[in-house]
Amino acid sequence: MRRLMVLLIVMAVAGCGDGDATETGATEQFTQGGVSMEPTVKAGQVVTARTVTGTYETRRGDVVLIRSPGGLWGDRKAPLLKRVVAVGGETIACCDTSGKVTVDGKPLAEPYVAEDASLDEPPNPNYCGPRRFAAVTVPADSVFVMGDSRARSNDSRCAGPVPVSSVFAVIVD
Repeated sequence: MRRLMVLLIVMAVAGCGDGDATETGATEQFTQGGVSMEPTVKAGQVVTARTVTGTYETRRGDVVLIRSPGGLWGDRKAPLLKRVVAVGGETIACCDTSGKVTVDGKPLAEPYVAEDASLDEPPNPNYCGPRRFAAVTVPADSVFVMGDSRARSNDSRCAGPVPVSSVFAVIVD
């Protein structure tokens, strides 16, 4: 009877969790420094994120913390909070005839976007302004990320996809 109880306890403990071996790290709290993810996450808001151990399993819709991979992303030391909009192998573009972002030619439903960027604002080298961008096929092991406040977000529209290895945490609900 004792062995059976020990076995049941071990099985119960082993079965705990969300079943995703890539996000089994501890949770940490981070403070959002900017406005690019409003209204989902407001500037100064503290969020809880599960640290990624191993390789992040890409999922469209995840809100992730990334380390700047350099290049057009700059040499920022502070983490960036963005939403995964497309994953490796997908082709993302903006816009379809109704002004929506498309992935593999299908418009995305993005109820989280509150302040969209203008469609045809002239390019500005100091910030990521217009929402219109040419089709990009996201490389394998990369993600295309954007802020929820597109009018105030520097993201993959201008700086390109981010290597999956730059993702170090996923926001938990």
